[in-house]
Amino acid sequence: MKKLICFLASAVFTLSAAFTVLADEKNFPFIDIARDSWYYTYIEDAYNKNIIAGTTDTIYGPDETLTRGMASSLIYRMYGSPEVSYKAIFPDVPDGQWYTDGIIWVGENGIMSGYDDGAFCPEWAITVEQFASIFYRLSGSPAVADADKALSDYPDGYLVSGYAREAVVWAAQNNLLSGETLHPATALTRAEAAKMLSVYTTINDFHAISNLGAISEYIKEYYDSTFDMTKYKAYSGDDNDDDIYLYFMVGSYRSNFGYHAVMSGENVMRVEMMGVMNPYFLSADIKEPSLTDEDVCRMALEEFEFEYTVESQTVTKYFNMDNLKFTFEVETVYIDENGEKVMTEYIYEA
Repeated sequence: MKKLICFLASAVFTLSAAFTVLADEKNFPFIDIARDSWYYTYIEDAYNKNIIAGTTDTIYGPDETLTRGMASSLIYRMYGSPEVSYKAIFPDVPDGQWYTDGIIWVGENGIMSGYDDGAFCPEWAITVEQFASIFYRLSGSPAVADADKALSDYPDGYLVSGYAREAVVWAAQNNLLSGETLHPATALTRAEAAKMLSVYTTINDFHAISNLGAISEYIKEYYDSTFDMTKYKAYSGDDNDDDIYLYFMVGSYRSNFGYHAVMSGENVMRVEMMGVMNPYFLSADIKEPSLTDEDVCRMALEEFEFEYTVESQTVTKYFNMDNLKFTFEVETVYIDENGEKVMTEYIYEA
């Protein structure tokens, strides 16, 4: 294959593909979950991933209300139950309770917070929109187009609180929520929680998620005590590679700054920094370009002006922390007049 390269920038960044690794299946213990119920597969999946537990060894309680204490414990378990040292962060969360570690961990990591009086209120119910907002923040609060219009399609869309409008739309678009109504202010059931946990850990990289708690604690101890994992996207390595890669996100773009967690199975051996955070990043006026993949593919074709047949075009895009620019790399494969493949690489910065 012939290869022609057009460099408009010097930096080239290779991203690893993400693969979801599920936990080994376990014997399903809950006698109150019928196999033909709408929530069976979600509860089974979340149980196999060691995220959920029952109210007893054999009872799950799908219709029971999810409390804030339960919610914090589920999120904590989803991130692998990292080691926690007790701190009196909330006056109503004493040491030694079943929910203590989960509440302390989500509080320290900014995932859930207390009320104005400082209390966490672990026995209070959590609502649909509140739980959806947690997953939305954990996903980096991605931009949601026309949230108001999307909510208008639901008869109870007007009931969604202002702070949760984009989160609820995002959750519905990603199947964490489904149905003809949203019931945003209704107390969440344990079955609904299992669905949201199952879907979230399926559309994202569960191997990375389940180890992110331990990786986060490592980074805080050795690199950055203020590390905020909600600003990073985590991915597993290629096949036969247990390592996990965290990329700092700039809007919807991965950057070339982050961390590489060297893994041995499900154990974090060490964490290495990738690249350098540009000290001017926080003060820079960063705006995502309006370019689409189609735009840069067209620009790549215009750059070379070949009359060959285009077989394929692949776009890689990222934020270059070195020069604070959004970078687009287009690989185009042509078929020439002799039937041979010719590949070009085009790089554009915005």
